[in-house]
Amino acid sequence: MSKQWKQVKIFETFEEADTLRKKMLEGDKTSKLEIKVRRCGEEGTQFKVKSFYPTPLETTKKKKK
Repeated sequence: MSKQWKQVKIFETFEEADTLRKKMLEGDKTSKLEIKVRRCGEEGTQFKVKSFYPTPLETTKKKKK
């Protein structure tokens, strides 16, 4: 099963997106929150912040080999 990433916000500069990413990570007490910054928009001129937080079901599942 793939992760369901949620779009948080789109910025014009990487610095703005990275600032939000750092603030979100600082506020996470569980250390389970994953955040990434990706290019988007026409010719990659904007930056999108996306987040993923595993549900309790996903954290208890074990991968079978």
